[in-house]
Amino acid sequence: MSSALADIALPLPLNQLFTYLLPDHLQSRAQLGMRALVPFGKKHLTGVLVGFPRSTSVRNLKAVRDILDARPTFSATMLRLTQWMADYYFVPWGEVLRAATPQGLAQEIKQKVSLVVLPSAAELQSFRKKARRQFQILRLLESGPMTIGQIRKKVSSTALYSMLRELEGRGWIAIHEELKDAKAKPKLQTVVRLSEHALSKAAALSKPLPAKQKMIFETLQEFSHPVSTREFLRKTRTSSSSLRSLAEKGLAQIFQQEEIRSIEYENPEPALQLTLTAPQKSALTAIAGAIDESRYHTFLLHGVTGSGKTQVYIEAIRSVLAGGKTAIVLVPEISLTPQTVRRFRSHFGSDVALMHSQMSVGERFDAWRMARDGRIRIVIGPRSAVFAPLENLGLIVVDEEHESSYKQYDASPRYNARDVAVVRATIANAIAILGSATPSVESYHNAESGKYHLLKLPDRIDAARLPRIDIVDMLQERKRVFAEIRDKVRSQGIAFPKHLPQSSVSQLLKEQIGLRLQRKEGVILLQNRRGFSHVVECFDCGYVERCDRCDVTLTYHSAKKHLRCHYCGAVKKPPSFCPNCRGIEIRFHAFGTQQVHQELEELFPAAAVVRMDLDTTTRKGAHDRLLQQFGKGEADILLGTQMVAKGLDFPRVTLVGVISADTQMLLPDFRASERTFQLLTQVAGRAGRSNLAGEVVIQTMQPSHYSLKHVVLHDFPGFYREELAYREELDYPPFSRIVVVELKGKREDEVSKQGRVFADLLREQQRDRFFTVLGPADAAIPRIRNLFRKLIVIKD
Repeated sequence: MSSALADIALPLPLNQLFTYLLPDHLQSRAQLGMRALVPFGKKHLTGVLVGFPRSTSVRNLKAVRDILDARPTFSATMLRLTQWMADYYFVPWGEVLRAATPQGLAQEIKQKVSLVVLPSAAELQSFRKKARRQFQILRLLESGPMTIGQIRKKVSSTALYSMLRELEGRGWIAIHEELKDAKAKPKLQTVVRLSEHALSKAAALSKPLPAKQKMIFETLQEFSHPVSTREFLRKTRTSSSSLRSLAEKGLAQIFQQEEIRSIEYENPEPALQLTLTAPQKSALTAIAGAIDESRYHTFLLHGVTGSGKTQVYIEAIRSVLAGGKTAIVLVPEISLTPQTVRRFRSHFGSDVALMHSQMSVGERFDAWRMARDGRIRIVIGPRSAVFAPLENLGLIVVDEEHESSYKQYDASPRYNARDVAVVRATIANAIAILGSATPSVESYHNAESGKYHLLKLPDRIDAARLPRIDIVDMLQERKRVFAEIRDKVRSQGIAFPKHLPQSSVSQLLKEQIGLRLQRKEGVILLQNRRGFSHVVECFDCGYVERCDRCDVTLTYHSAKKHLRCHYCGAVKKPPSFCPNCRGIEIRFHAFGTQQVHQELEELFPAAAVVRMDLDTTTRKGAHDRLLQQFGKGEADILLGTQMVAKGLDFPRVTLVGVISADTQMLLPDFRASERTFQLLTQVAGRAGRSNLAGEVVIQTMQPSHYSLKHVVLHDFPGFYREELAYREELDYPPFSRIVVVELKGKREDEVSKQGRVFADLLREQQRDRFFTVLGPADAAIPRIRNLFRKLIVIKD
């Protein structure tokens, strides 16, 4: 390699590349896409080599310390994709590459400090008076070497490095660098097998084998492949010494072999031979034609719930694999992964790997390497699986493409995996299939305008009918309960109760649940709020418990009997009396999943209820365990947040209930109506997916809302037309593009001031290009984690 310079993208919030010298001994090894260890300030970072510039104006360049890869971590295609993301989402390229790097591969150099010699007692005493913190450092190092980070936690000082350098200059301590290995490495296991020509060697032995060795030798002949020594010894109940003796005689080989870490799900589904419907065949004909052309196409597969979209994905992947290419399947929730993996593995076996955040570092590392090395050809997972290092990509499926969980909101880069999937398909000349029963308004508009190719599956398979949907007006329900209590008071001459009974379950839903329990059929209930109660209020003065760090009410969790903030995680004890008026009438409003669960157990004591929300699914494998429990019929009712609304397929479910349809409907978001329609349609689609008829009961305070009208009729086209008219009138996407700029800070006045300055700078640019700048204004939640939040909206 002729160049002696390298451009490195570092995982830093700086929108620039950093140029380094390439030492002679690294030049022959360095390739684009490889990870490099480089000095940066007083530490070392792992970056990605993205260019070889011929010249630079930067002086006093530092040298690359090491090249960490034997082959590139990122292919040329992935470098193009991540560079596009950096440009499109206004994110430093290094941060995008960090997000696409498998967890556990980063290597850093840690600085360690050790004690060389302890000063004399007199020197120490004198030093203690002059420099108390340096004295504290010396005492800490008496127990052994420490990293600078560990010392900083014990010694609070803004000049820690200066103090350490002074101690080093006196010869009392030494500061040295130590490479911290990557967390993820191949997992090796010790295995055994018969050696080559073992039978002829055994026949030539001068003495017969001892009984135990003979038994081991005969057992090994049953295996055609290497077997784990641990498992072998357990099975044969023999000792490792007997096995080693056999190896010393040349009859067996004991060696180390890589063990692939992967998640295996119980009860794999059988591969059913299904007869495709005419719409499925039509959709596959269009997709197969695009696959044969080996040119980029994006299809929007719009099929009602239960119409067989997954089978279309499977047959499309089969065509792609037959052509020697690979495929990625994106799902919106980790909870959907087990069911999806089971179905795909029933068709494609070990060609399928999964990638998601609840896997261990080692499991993700192995899945990533298997994809990169071509040992598997299909990757399934949520949004981060879009970075799977598959070569020769032929197809990307984005199931439930409308889901907001494809958008990463919390950490940089804040990207939408659906859009990234389409761009990756463009770069790879691959096919993208976006599937949904309730496509996003933007995607459906793209299909109608010709940007995407629209495919429709208008009917459920196997002649299954869409469920009947009933709307319950909860205001009328409350009036009915009040009237019953009033009549009872009048007829019995008793005092009117101080507190009216509150129930999250309407009379109609209660009756329908009881009917399903009698028939031994399954019930799914959606309440899109976790916890027990979202409002803890004093009945006397109206005081409400709020978070001290965020402008939100605290949620009561009955399991741990504490109040928790769902934004910053702060926890406090619930009050036994009102801190404002000292009253003791503390009431819990706004039902969460815990409170609904408790009420269901009281209403139906013989029923088994499983709850599926963020509180019950934090442990690895919890999603699959709960769904398996419900799927096997060990539970009668599955209660959960929106994770129970998507993609689940249980033939025994004939009733779906929505405790409160208003959770998303009233949010200050122009997509609130769309997301309400999507969520309710999706959860309704869990009912009646077999020859058993399904029914849906939706409880709401807004029974006349237009999104509910279309949900009842299963009318996506009607909702789309009405929603599109509102969007066009107000100039919202897809008729415009919107960028939201968020400003955060500890002082509200300063955040407001800087927001006004930035908004004015944007308005000055309006002379060159027309766009609208709105704000700054308070965010929907003005303060989170003691940071005040202001928003500026740019409409183009």
